[in-house]
Amino acid sequence: MYKSELPLQIVVSAALLGLAWLSIRVSTYLLGLFGERSARYRFLKKGIPLVRILIWAITAYLIVYWVFAPTKEAFFAVLTASGVAIGFASQDILKNIFGGIVIILDRPFQVGDKIRVGEYYGEVVEIGLRTVRLVTSDDNMVTVPNAEIVNRTVANANSGELTCQVVTEIVLPPQADLLAAKRIAWEAAVTSRYVNLNKPVAILLQDHPSEKQLRTKLKIKAYVLDPRFEFTFASDVTEIFKLTFEG
Repeated sequence: MYKSELPLQIVVSAALLGLAWLSIRVSTYLLGLFGERSARYRFLKKGIPLVRILIWAITAYLIVYWVFAPTKEAFFAVLTASGVAIGFASQDILKNIFGGIVIILDRPFQVGDKIRVGEYYGEVVEIGLRTVRLVTSDDNMVTVPNAEIVNRTVANANSGELTCQVVTEIVLPPQADLLAAKRIAWEAAVTSRYVNLNKPVAILLQDHPSEKQLRTKLKIKAYVLDPRFEFTFASDVTEIFKLTFEG
C-alpha cells in the first residue's frame, strides 16, 4: 500500500459508509411506508433488521477487501487487535449487539407485535442491533436494550398474527342482574367496529373482592381486526356497556 493511496481509500470508504447509511434510510422508509398501509402488509416491516445487517455487512466487505485489500497476515493482525480493543472498550454495546442478533435469529417477537417487557407494554416499531423500540398506549417511545430483553421474560400478545385477543374487565355494581350484564356485554363486543367476528367472543364472570363486600367482575374476551385497535376496542366496549347497562 502506497501512502499516496491512503487519502483516496479513506474518501472511498467514507463514501461507501454514506451510501450504506442512505440505503438503510431509504429501504427502511419504504418498508415502513408499505407496511403501514394495512395490517396485511405489516410483515414487510419484519425485514427491516435483516436489511440493516445485510447492508452493513456488504459495506464492511467492500471496504476491507475491495478498498484496502490487505494481505491475509495484515488483515488477521488488525482484526485481532481491533477485537481485543473493542471488546474491552465496549462490553455493554457488544452485549446489546449479540442480543440483537439473538432476537433477530430466534424471533421471540417481530415488528408489529404487542409485547410486554418488565413494566413496559406496547407495539414493537423497531428492532435494532442495540435496542428495541416500543410505542406504549400513551404514545410514548420506549427504548429497551437488547441485552435486557434477552435476559428477561417477554410476553407476546399476537406473535406475528394480524389479530390479537383483548380482555376487557368491568366490575359490576352490587346486586347487578348478571344475566342482563352478560347479554349487554356480548352485544357491546360483537357490535364494536373493531371486533373480529371470525374469532370467538367469550363473556366470563369472576368474584372480585372489594373493601366492603364481594362484587362480580365481568370479563369480555374478544379479538380485534388489528392489534393496534386493542385499547380503542376496550374503551369502545366499556363505553357501550356502561351506557346500556346503566342507562
